[in-house]
Amino acid sequence: MNMRKPTSCLIAATLLTIAGVNAAAQDSAGRPAIRVYDATELALQRYTVVKRLWTGTWRASFWVPSYDDAPAALKALTEKAADLKADGVTNVHCLSEAAGAGGFFCYGLAIKLK
Repeated sequence: MNMRKPTSCLIAATLLTIAGVNAAAQDSAGRPAIRVYDATELALQRYTVVKRLWTGTWRASFWVPSYDDAPAALKALTEKAADLKADGVTNVHCLSEAAGAGGFFCYGLAIKLK
């Protein structure tokens, strides 16, 4: 019996797994960490508002993104802030949809620290 083939497959699978984990770590490391600040934690003079997230447009009257749980909704909010090159989010409010299919929705302010 030739043991070379299974050993080669095992080594290849291990290398692919390591490469995948490394790529995922680099992707998350490439994004800046977005901190969620309490509304009372920062003075107004310490930041500027980049954008109001998930509100402030006419589309918010008809559609807002909803998620299965509050952590997923908060993660989506911070990822959107990271896309805008913000340093953090503040005035965050998370709500659950009482009527309809359910789900969670978070909104807040993407901010840039001074």
